[in-house]
Amino acid sequence: MVKPQPVRITIGAVGDLMCHVPQLEAAKQPDGSYAFDSVFTDIAPLIAAPDFMIGNLETVLAGEKANGYTGYPNFNTPDTYAAAMQRTGFDVLTTANNHSFDRDEPGVLRTLDVLDSLKIPHTGTARTAAARDSLLIVDVKGIRLGILAYTYGINGNRLPKTKEYLINFIDTALVKKDVERMNLLPAAQRPDKIIACIHWGREYKPQPDEAQRILAGQLFTLGVDIIFGAHPHVIQPAERKIVVRGNALALCFIIYSMGNFVSAQRTKPRDTGAMVFIGLEKNFETGTTSITETSFIPTYVHLSKENQKPKFQVLPVPQTISKLATQPALLPEKVKLR
Repeated sequence: MVKPQPVRITIGAVGDLMCHVPQLEAAKQPDGSYAFDSVFTDIAPLIAAPDFMIGNLETVLAGEKANGYTGYPNFNTPDTYAAAMQRTGFDVLTTANNHSFDRDEPGVLRTLDVLDSLKIPHTGTARTAAARDSLLIVDVKGIRLGILAYTYGINGNRLPKTKEYLINFIDTALVKKDVERMNLLPAAQRPDKIIACIHWGREYKPQPDEAQRILAGQLFTLGVDIIFGAHPHVIQPAERKIVVRGNALALCFIIYSMGNFVSAQRTKPRDTGAMVFIGLEKNFETGTTSITETSFIPTYVHLSKENQKPKFQVLPVPQTISKLATQPALLPEKVKLR
């Protein structure tokens, strides 16, 4: 009998996908439409490279009739923004963050409609209580990933008491319930690894606060294996953790914040982000799935001008440095590599 060979995959994640007013100006076309694909041109090969890529959609897609397209503090972005992400290679977008309610309930619902129309799986917000309790589990080459998403709040707004299912808030009791329901599924449906995308922390702080560290430990104990953090808009540390679960030890991973993947925030270091890549291997004989490696690629949001308009490009830093070193003509005259 032939032994089943282990399966190896790579999953990836990036931080905040935002859209400020200058980005809207850059994307607007002469006919009034909006095009965002050029933002991702240079980074697209790295988005598509892993077997599975997750992004944090930190805006709503409420439609132009919902008080127009706007940036901070109440975001509303054209549908073509999500369409560009779909073409770039994002496999899942999380929707639980402090801007999820920027156009109230209609904005939550229409965002989900747009993502569904683009066939982009999502988690973090829901139309109904039943939909909220529907678990997002994806099969990637035989490795099943359970994906959860929660936010610390929605900028002081409150959900209707009868519709608290609209947005997932950070609540260890809720996480416990979701993880337990995943782990109680039949073996053929049960996730091999559980990922939690958490919108938390203090903005612009390069180190996680005590509340983040405590919550991370609680989530790992509850059964979360991987935590992708967002919201601070700057990169925070990543760690591997050995966690005691019953009589066993589990290797877990966390990055407290991946920074901004794309935004118009220019004050350093808010124009940088981290692409995170995690290798997973499933042993079909033992039924175990392990984290085998982790790696990172720093990114930079480059701002220039083209046709008297701003132009935003997400650039992979190592590849861009190598390109400029071999093609110095691409550099502005006042810039020299030393």
